Amino acid sequence: MAKTKPKFHTKICDILGIEYPIIQAGMGGFSDPPLVIAVSEAGGLGTLGGATYTADGLNEAIKQIRKGTKKPFAIDILLPDSLEDMAGVDKEKLRGYIPEEYKAYEKELRKKFKVPPSYVSSRQVDMWTMEGTKRMLQVCLDNNVPVIAAGLGRLGWVMAECKKRGIKTIGIGANVKMALKHVEDKCDVIVAQGYDAGGHTGNIGTMSVVPQIVDAVKPTPVAAAGGIADGRGLVAALSLGAEGVWCGSMFLLTPEVTFTEGQKDRVIAATEKDAVITKGLSGKTMRQLKMAITRAWDEGPLPPLGWPLHLILMQDIIDYCFDNKDEKMYNEMLVSPCGQATRLLNRRRTSKQIIDDMIKEAIDDLEKGIPGRVQWK
Repeated sequence: MAKTKPKFHTKICDILGIEYPIIQAGMGGFSDPPLVIAVSEAGGLGTLGGATYTADGLNEAIKQIRKGTKKPFAIDILLPDSLEDMAGVDKEKLRGYIPEEYKAYEKELRKKFKVPPSYVSSRQVDMWTMEGTKRMLQVCLDNNVPVIAAGLGRLGWVMAECKKRGIKTIGIGANVKMALKHVEDKCDVIVAQGYDAGGHTGNIGTMSVVPQIVDAVKPTPVAAAGGIADGRGLVAALSLGAEGVWCGSMFLLTPEVTFTEGQKDRVIAATEKDAVITKGLSGKTMRQLKMAITRAWDEGPLPPLGWPLHLILMQDIIDYCFDNKDEKMYNEMLVSPCGQATRLLNRRRTSKQIIDDMIKEAIDDLEKGIPGRVQWK
């Protein structure tokens, strides 16, 4: 006899058409179709990290996801606030703005990390230019994807097309000011992302930023993000006024994530002090596991450039490590975004097991844990 699945339902579930209010973060380079499919099939919202795709690659990825699941999923794209912000932007033109002393230091780093001077990354992405960004969004619109999330930037300038097609939208904000911009754009769900989060993040703690954003954007529902990795975190988010969670790090040990076994071992071995903030990879504040490449900037002679110049400068070194990830030296230098809930990430599980465990833990805490710890009558 089939086991009855527990019910755990909020307004976010109704809006996004999902069973549980758990949204998997769109981790560019790490959340590809297998993870998206697994999370959506388990009752959450799987999210493809679109930042590392071309428009053609994104189109194929959407087809792959739809072969694997009939349930809703999201595409996360890095966007400008408006198309005008990207007018005339070209990757090679941007490269020309990189100061000579930074190019010289990059050559020193190639030598230090044994990256051949002649190596040039073959990875193609479309996020660098206005035309590329428009192509990526057009793929999402043409495929009528269920949900689009703005990992960076705003969706206002494409919102009319999304509404026309019934595509739901998620805006991510690390402060009230940005969250209110997403409300102005009429996003369906706002993610309040705290400083605890892995990947690109803000500078306000989760406990502080979530209730402030909840109060500011009512009645738009909020999903909390940052340091949430089990049922207790889900309950805490609900207590702060959120109606769901946006989680990335808790999926890093799954078989479906695009993470090497070496990266997973590093996550398991990490303490809460090992997930550090750096600008040494992209030029934006990013939380990830300590690594030699970022230390070369954080402790080096030059401060990191801003985004996207710094990412363009570092792209060849970063991609060489990925190309040679089977070698221990380069595996230890792979970009490994991770939030501060590291000690909770201590065992390998499938995405389904993680979601099932989170819901069970949350229900147990609501029914037994909190009543056992607190008396209010």
